[in-house]
Amino acid sequence: MRYRMEGATVLTLNDADERFAVGQVTWENGVITSVGEMDSDAEPVDQVIHLSHGYVLPGLLNGHNHAAMALFRGVADDSPLDEWLTQYIFPLEAKLSPDDIYLGTLLAAAEMIRSGTVGFADMYFAVEEVAKAIEQSGLRGWVARGITGDLNTGMPLLQDGIEFAQKWRTHRRITPMLGPHAPYTVSPELAKRISEAAKDHQLGIHVHLAESPKELHDLLRTGQTPISWAKAQGLLDQSQVVIAHGVHLQSKDIALLQAVSGGVIACPISNAKLGNGIMPFAMLHQAGVAVGLGTDGAASTNSLDMFLEMKAMAWMQKLQGGRPDQFRARDALQMATRGTAEVLGHPGGVLAVGRPADLIMVDGRSAHMQPDHDAVANLVYAAQSGDVRYTVVDGQVLLSEGMICSFDERAVLEEAKVRAQKLLA
Repeated sequence: MRYRMEGATVLTLNDADERFAVGQVTWENGVITSVGEMDSDAEPVDQVIHLSHGYVLPGLLNGHNHAAMALFRGVADDSPLDEWLTQYIFPLEAKLSPDDIYLGTLLAAAEMIRSGTVGFADMYFAVEEVAKAIEQSGLRGWVARGITGDLNTGMPLLQDGIEFAQKWRTHRRITPMLGPHAPYTVSPELAKRISEAAKDHQLGIHVHLAESPKELHDLLRTGQTPISWAKAQGLLDQSQVVIAHGVHLQSKDIALLQAVSGGVIACPISNAKLGNGIMPFAMLHQAGVAVGLGTDGAASTNSLDMFLEMKAMAWMQKLQGGRPDQFRARDALQMATRGTAEVLGHPGGVLAVGRPADLIMVDGRSAHMQPDHDAVANLVYAAQSGDVRYTVVDGQVLLSEGMICSFDERAVLEEAKVRAQKLLA
């Protein structure tokens, strides 16, 4: 079928920053075929989506998530990272069944679709269930099998990740990766084996690095930083590397990051909530390192709303630099779209002919969106997730006039509540 979204302001986010005041985006077979001003002589389409007083823009990409942890939203809030993980989250995760993970991922998918997210990078276990939930939801997913331990305990997890990748790597919307969790949960020997497997099977790497002061402090005692540790194990030498957090970076890390195919994903709300700090965006940006945006899991950040993350990223960077022009609204929007796409190695994040038909329509008629002096500023500083009216992924409409089309959201919400109560009992 051939679709067209029309009537609203179109923000392409291309290199020329083209915008069309009364624009249209047309797509077929999951690919954009036309972007520009409304044309009365345009070829007919099978379905028209029309909304005045709104914005059409590339869908948002969440560069770091643990989607199934939506079932743990609000658990042990306000705890330090080490305590939060070891005393609360790890014991709860040991109780999760594959069905719990499938349901938790669908719960996260509902929140993401409603808030204009078209794809996300995930690290977890029971990844077969994660992939099935992503397939059902219609979203895109970069799915990494989380791996922890040493050669004795971690090798079966690595093998599980390889088998998952072999099964799912040809899927249109799912990209398998390997997920060495972090320097403090993966032995150097296991990390090297993961690196070898990633190279042998041409898989990307998704890893937590430089997240907390304790992680940095412990590695500095060995003469390494989290980034140099990852380099020493070969984790940075892969076809695509997604580094989550990157808060505590040293100047000597920059040269290593400049050589990475991929980049760093900021998670400002999670990093703030856990007291871990603020990513040095300016240092990375000036060095030409790709930087994207993510939420982390809902257990640590409570929300999977990328509109909130854009606001938080801008506020914290301005505060860190002590200047309001240190970081602009456009920087945040670029991070949530093109920036994350670059880190993931994905051609999305831009509305252009030949690019994936991954786009959203945001309603601009609410009081908090008026007046419309600056579309980008409104989208970053004023818009709320509830303003998203349409979410389209791979050409398929997943959210239409605020209704999820790809699965029964109400049934998911009801079952999620029951499962979460059982896990915490």
